[in-house]
Amino acid sequence: MATHKICILGGTGFVGRHLAEHLSQDGHQIRILTRNRERNRENLLVLPQVEVIECNVHNPIALEQQLKGRDVVINLVGILNENRPGRSDYPPERHGDFEKNHIELPRLVANLCGHLGIPRLLHMSALGANPIAPSAYLRSKGIGEEIIRQSGENSAKNGYFNYLNGPKLLWGRGLKVTSFRPSIIFGEGDSFFNRFAQLLRNIPFFLPMAGTEAKMQPVWIEDVVSAFVQSIDDEKTYGKAFDLCGPKVYTLGELIAYTQSLIGTHRKVIALCPLLGNLQAGLMEKLPGKVLTRDNLKSLSVDNISSKKDLQEVFGIQATAIESIVPTYLGGKGQHTERLSAIRNRR
Repeated sequence: MATHKICILGGTGFVGRHLAEHLSQDGHQIRILTRNRERNRENLLVLPQVEVIECNVHNPIALEQQLKGRDVVINLVGILNENRPGRSDYPPERHGDFEKNHIELPRLVANLCGHLGIPRLLHMSALGANPIAPSAYLRSKGIGEEIIRQSGENSAKNGYFNYLNGPKLLWGRGLKVTSFRPSIIFGEGDSFFNRFAQLLRNIPFFLPMAGTEAKMQPVWIEDVVSAFVQSIDDEKTYGKAFDLCGPKVYTLGELIAYTQSLIGTHRKVIALCPLLGNLQAGLMEKLPGKVLTRDNLKSLSVDNISSKKDLQEVFGIQATAIESIVPTYLGGKGQHTERLSAIRNRR
């Protein structure tokens, strides 16, 4: 297998940490761009052939300097909530954090890859991403994914421009692009099962919850990472987007009940009607950490599932069920922590 010089944007997050570990083991040279290098010393700087560099990825000049000399770029940047929301109409008169991170950044990355002659670009989208989705999060993810797709096409086929590209036109760059649309990602250090476990431990008697009937298909982080790694040199993935889902479909209520069975709590979950759910989300989005927002509820109105079996049919990966993995890290150390500890001890 060929080795590459890879730059990862968003590489200090949940997916990025696991991906960097696997790419490092395969002998690739990894450059991770982050806003705060020191915050990530513990988990990433112990990995061989990994450098972590402070960089404002939204600054075109700074980003161009860090992308020079790379032959693969992986964009994992994504946020679930906005601190600075954009307007709800479209096209928005005032751009918010979703626009900045999910639309403008992919456009900048694709343009720089074309300008610098970087042939390979992998992009993290989201299951349900669509330019006309009900939530601002899914709309922004959908537009960003479309921009990445267009950057892999020849501009002559696409005409002069596509309406999704807005005022900063991105013509087809002929890049070798691949996008991934995961459902809820679980694994050691995730923000789904761990967050619900913490919430359930801290509330005294019951949990009022909106969206308990929403369907999702949780996918294991190691399966997601394997798909990314395999696709780097796989020509059949060029120009395509893949749904990454686990083997089973659950409702949110069922996943909360499963979490309770693992941590030993017995809180009653009270399903809220849409009106009360919207009121709850409106209050909770004002709290630190934004556990739930009204835009999150709009995302939950779309089932986060897929009938496609891309993990198995494209990548030969047998999707892993939550029952095989979640018990190993809710309440104890997982394999990822143990591997990092072993690397530190060897140094």
